[in-house]
Amino acid sequence: MHEFSLVESILTSVFDVARQHGNPPVTRVKLEVGALQQVVPEALEFAFNAAVKGTSAEGAVLDWTEIPARIQCPACHATYEPADVFWVCPNCEAQGGKAIAGDDIVLASVELEDGESGQGVQ
Repeated sequence: MHEFSLVESILTSVFDVARQHGNPPVTRVKLEVGALQQVVPEALEFAFNAAVKGTSAEGAVLDWTEIPARIQCPACHATYEPADVFWVCPNCEAQGGKAIAGDDIVLASVELEDGESGQGVQ
């Protein structure tokens, strides 16, 4: 389950943001998760809740939005959202391509107990 390593990396950034604001408790973490990361929602939530136990983020809400995959066709250069794991251009039927969106995990924001919000990092 790669969600645990993702959460560990995310929390490093979350706690960096909190430190920059005097270490208040973290109340909410917002993520943008690319579809190509193949994150299992339940596993991400479980990993997050386990990792924040005993920290200043214990009890924080994890909000995340899935960003659809966008692929650029190697033949006609059209961009499209793949229908499944097989990337076939709907324009020219070429296979494969280059991912131009949906392969990142972005820490969009961190909300802190005192009402401040810190912008995250990728």
